Amino acid sequence: MAAKKAFNIHDLYPSNYCFDWASFEADPEHYQFTKEDIAYLNAMELEKYEDNTPMTPYERRALRKWVASGHSVMEAPPSKYACVHCCYPPPTFLDVYREDKQLDAALKGMTQAEKAAYLKDYIGFEDETEDERLKREENELLHEQTPQAAREIIRTLQRKIFYLYMFMAEQGFSSEVDEYLEEHMDTPAPFEEEW
Repeated sequence: MAAKKAFNIHDLYPSNYCFDWASFEADPEHYQFTKEDIAYLNAMELEKYEDNTPMTPYERRALRKWVASGHSVMEAPPSKYACVHCCYPPPTFLDVYREDKQLDAALKGMTQAEKAAYLKDYIGFEDETEDERLKREENELLHEQTPQAAREIIRTLQRKIFYLYMFMAEQGFSSEVDEYLEEHMDTPAPFEEEW
């Protein structure tokens, strides 16, 4: 039986690969990265990541397989547990891989009802109280009674607020934003009375 070929990170991209610097420098904003460019970048990222990140042999093998299939080490794979992806910053491959394994072990031997209860507790989900249910139903009724034009304005504002907050969080300002809002939330905005 032939010995299994040892993994070589440089096999992840063509041996004659060379980045097309001339095309890139001619028009960097419109340069289209090729499959080979991406494979090379992913391989170099993997090499650096493996040097700096402690992992088990199983994790290393799974990570290499993920990168060999055309993905970045920072790109999260699908998870059988939806709650794994509900976090910020977004999880990496190893984050999802490890958390899936941890949850598999914790849920082993449980009934479906026990699994559902465990996962709810794991993500801090609490069942709706009677007050919350009444408030939700009141909001649904209010929504139905709000004219369509007003709903569109509200939806647009909610979307703007959401994406502005996400942008600020990505820039590392989420705690400053929260503090600023807490400090100014009771202060009327300019022109507020015109509404």
